[in-house]
Amino acid sequence: MQPGQVGEVTTIPPVEKVAPGRYRLGAVEIDKRGGTLTFPAEVNMDKGLLEYLLVHSKGKTHESLLRTKVEPYTLQLACLLLGLEGTSAPLAAQGAPERPTGEEVEIFLSSEERKSQPSEEWMINLVNGAKKPVPPMTWIFTGSMVVNGRFAAEADGSMVAVYHDPVAIIDNASKGGETDKMWYVKEGAVPPPGTPVTVVIRKVNGAYRQESSGGDVPGFGARVEERGERR
Repeated sequence: MQPGQVGEVTTIPPVEKVAPGRYRLGAVEIDKRGGTLTFPAEVNMDKGLLEYLLVHSKGKTHESLLRTKVEPYTLQLACLLLGLEGTSAPLAAQGAPERPTGEEVEIFLSSEERKSQPSEEWMINLVNGAKKPVPPMTWIFTGSMVVNGRFAAEADGSMVAVYHDPVAIIDNASKGGETDKMWYVKEGAVPPPGTPVTVVIRKVNGAYRQESSGGDVPGFGARVEERGERR
């Protein structure tokens, strides 16, 4: 592997300082003082069942609210530069019943015609046939991993999961994250597909852990696994 590459596909953009405490990594703006990451995306679905809030534009777009051209590795690196720490105990599989652990973040979405809103305002829950508002969500930076020499989120394009996914960079620790049957686009609240969207990820002080796991909690770097796909 050559310096500046992940596997054979991703070139790591340089980190540029744009102001005191503010940096740019490709299309991602990093505000260390404000504890935020800001980057462009676009609406991918304005109706239907969801498993992801955000995927890469070449990822699982048939089940994601948003898509972005920001590479998964770039987002992972930006999270680490912001000071976020991932999990040392990744979930065993997609849809695992356990809640993911790591460091908590908030996610806000906005478009030219819609002011910034928490991400859950763009979704609904379907429970026993009834539509219900999504309560405030708990998003967790778990960090993705390297599996068999490849950065897993890069291979899958999975970035922010609504339905538990150990490959994703950010996972859903809210109640119901273990099911793929209840998360839907909130029709009428989401702009049409293709509408540009600004995504803001904000660091929340403190880690979210069910119990102390001990050892290193590195985010990316030590979470290197030589297992095959866990799908």
